Amino acid sequence: MKKQRFLLVSMLGCALAAPIWAAEAPKAEKASEAPKVQASEELRAVVRQHHDALNKQDLKALMALYADTPNVALMGTGPGEFWKGKAAIEEAYQHFFETFKAGSLKHDCPDISGSEEGNNAWLMASCDMKDSDPSGQTREFGFNVSAVLKKEKAGWRVQALHTSNVSGDEGPPPEEAAPAATPAPAPAPAPETAPKKAQ
Repeated sequence: MKKQRFLLVSMLGCALAAPIWAAEAPKAEKASEAPKVQASEELRAVVRQHHDALNKQDLKALMALYADTPNVALMGTGPGEFWKGKAAIEEAYQHFFETFKAGSLKHDCPDISGSEEGNNAWLMASCDMKDSDPSGQTREFGFNVSAVLKKEKAGWRVQALHTSNVSGDEGPPPEEAAPAATPAPAPAPAPETAPKKAQ
């Protein structure tokens, strides 16, 4: 009797598990076959509009690309390159204008990724840039851009923008060229506690 019950339970278990065993296991996607996240044409247009306004050194057009909120932000490559609020961002762009000749900035951003979800979006772009410095010397450099955008009546607007110049293979500056590090201040001594009175 026990043997029959065991066989019956085993057969029932096999019958119930058969569809699971027969089902093909999902194939893991290879990294090279991962789907690409292409930015919509609207998001790509924001990148073009930003670079075109920058090329013309058109501060009004640049600021019109930012969201109509006080907490917009711009971040650059180096330490201290973090500007919060429209007034600080305007000042940063005015400084950028001093570093190249108006009309000399050309860009090609072949790789722009992004996604939209409701009234929020993000984008990332890797660009090849060319410009002329104030003396007329031509420069070529890589430039990365990432942004968080917000949908407003006028379209997608930048809430936060991060730009970085791609550094070359030259590595860090030699030690003698690097500025001396400022030592951190010594921690303040802990306040001494009054000795407890013996009771």
